Amino acid sequence: MHSVKVSRLDLKAMTHEIGGIGQYPIGRSELTANGLHLARAMPGHPTIAAQEAHLLPALDLVVTHFTPRPGCAAHSQFYIDVAAMEVGPQVWTVRDLYLDVVIEPGGTPRLIDADEYVEAVLEGHLSQGEQRRALLSAERVVNGLFTHGNSLQDWLASLGIHLDWWTPLPGPALHSSS
Repeated sequence: MHSVKVSRLDLKAMTHEIGGIGQYPIGRSELTANGLHLARAMPGHPTIAAQEAHLLPALDLVVTHFTPRPGCAAHSQFYIDVAAMEVGPQVWTVRDLYLDVVIEPGGTPRLIDADEYVEAVLEGHLSQGEQRRALLSAERVVNGLFTHGNSLQDWLASLGIHLDWWTPLPGPALHSSS
């Protein structure tokens, strides 16, 4: 089992460093009322051209929309990482807590990587606080989606959060209402 993936987002240098993987330029970033909104290219990825993400520290979530390369199908509407964040004036540090929720192209959400989470717990990669935080955040997402007809926007709107997207998202139900 791999250790916790730690990302570092430097808003002054406009870089996204993923521990053990590499450093990538951030194309655009903006602080929002609920966190950080950013976009970057995905160089070298075989099927994904770019990602656009909202970091929501109060919910321990990173909500990402991936733009597929031409001729490639989207693998998800949204990919939601459960993550702990340290927010600084210039640098945001994101610790991936293993559990993820994928909202498939048809709108069905799936909790994934529970096997990785269990292995990480057994191998001591997460503190007890992080274990609790990850489970509660994943539960909040799954129950929120279920309660709001699997609509990410409706669930987040019920919490007073409205996500704007720079990249046009397919389908009218996927656009933010703000």
